[in-house]
Amino acid sequence: MAVKPITGMLRRGLVTDLSIALGLGTVMGSAFWYGFHMPRTHARDNFYQQLESERAAKSG
Repeated sequence: MAVKPITGMLRRGLVTDLSIALGLGTVMGSAFWYGFHMPRTHARDNFYQQLESERAAKSG
């Protein structure tokens, strides 16, 4: 009884692993960027803009 050769499984597994890794990395990177980084950046920018407008109002 002959055993079928295992061919293409390594390539298929590698492509699957890379696809999953790149897909999840992209999703998690976007979640961090738009869920944490951008709101914090906007909050910081708004704080400094408000601080500058108060400073400008005091000086005349």
